[in-house]
Amino acid sequence: MNTIGSGGERRLFLVTALASRRQIQLAAVIAAIAFLAFTVALPFVRVPLAKMPAFIPSYEAALFFIDLITALLLFEQFMRLRLAAVLALACGYLFDAWLIVPHALSFPGAFAPGGLLGAKMQTTAWLYVFWHGGFPLFVMTYALLRRREAAGAATKIARPVRAIALSVIAVTALAVVLTVLATVGHDLLPVVMQDSNYSLLVTKGISPAVWALTLIAMLMLWQRPQRVVDLWLTLVMWIWLFDIALSAIVGSQRFDLGFYAGRIFGLIAASFLLITLLVEMARLYAGALGAAADAEQRFAELLRARARPESQRAGRERPEAFAVRQNIAHYRDMLSTEHLNENQRRAIENLLTEEEAKLAAKEG
Repeated sequence: MNTIGSGGERRLFLVTALASRRQIQLAAVIAAIAFLAFTVALPFVRVPLAKMPAFIPSYEAALFFIDLITALLLFEQFMRLRLAAVLALACGYLFDAWLIVPHALSFPGAFAPGGLLGAKMQTTAWLYVFWHGGFPLFVMTYALLRRREAAGAATKIARPVRAIALSVIAVTALAVVLTVLATVGHDLLPVVMQDSNYSLLVTKGISPAVWALTLIAMLMLWQRPQRVVDLWLTLVMWIWLFDIALSAIVGSQRFDLGFYAGRIFGLIAASFLLITLLVEMARLYAGALGAAADAEQRFAELLRARARPESQRAGRERPEAFAVRQNIAHYRDMLSTEHLNENQRRAIENLLTEEEAKLAAKEG
C-alpha cells in the first residue's frame, strides 16, 4: 500500500499538502477575475495594434525562466518523494521551457526578419501548437498518476537521480525532434499560416483541438481532497483556456489585441504555480523552524528541571508531567489555527486526547 501523502508528508511537502478552504476561495476569486477580463477583451480581440517584434523576446524570456525554475523546484520535490506524478509534471514544465526557445528564435522579426533556425512561414505557428498541445498531455499524465496514487497503487520510483537524468534527456530530445519537424520538415506539415494570418488553425480544427486538450487536462485535475499543487495547476489550465482562445481561436492575426492579450494571460498562468511553490515552501520552512525552536525550548526547560537539586524540586511537578502539559498546550495552540484541514485537525485532536490521558494517569 502506498502511503505517500499521509501523515507527516502531507505537512512537509507542498505536492502532498492539502489545500485549505482559504486557498480554494482565493483560487476561485482569481478564476472569476480572469473570466471577467476575458469577457471584457473578447469583443476587441481582432482590433489591430502596433507591431512590437521585441514583445516576443521579452515575453518568452520571462516565460522561459518561470517554467524552468518551476521545473527545477518540482524535480527537487520529486527527489524527496520519488512520486512518478511529480516527475511527469516537472517534465511538462521543462518541455514548455525548451519549446519556448525555438519559438522565440524562429518568430519573424524578433531576432531576424524571417526568424532564425531556418524558419519558414509555418514554423512558428506549429511550434506554438506543439508547445500548447504538449503541455496538457503532461498534465493528463500527472493527473492519471495522481489517481493511481489515491487508489493505493505503488507510484514511487526507486532511483530518482537516474529517473531525472533520463527524463531530462527524453524531454530535450522530444523538443529537438519537434523543432526539427517544424523547420527541416516544414513542408510535411499542413499549411496554417497565410502571411501573418493564422485563421487556418481554426478552420482546420487544430487550435480548437489544443483548447479541448487543455480543458480535459483541467477537468482531470479535480480530486477530493484537493492538494495545493493540483488546485493552482487547475487555475493555470483555466487561464490557459483564455490564452488559447484569445490568441489562436477568436484572434487570427499577429499583433492584434488577441495576440497580445492571450500571451499576457499565458504569462500570468505560468506564474501561478511558481509563486505558490515559493510562498508555500517558505511558509512550510518557517513553520518547521518554529516547531524546532519550540521543541528545543521545551527540551531545555526539561533539562533545567532535571538539573535542580532535590530540595528545590520538592513539591514541584515531575519533569514527565511537565513535558506532557507542554505537549497539551502545543496541540491546543495548533487547533486554534485556521490553516488545518479536517484530517489534520482530527489527527491533532487524537494526539491531544492521548496526552490528556497520560496526564490524568500521572496525576492519579
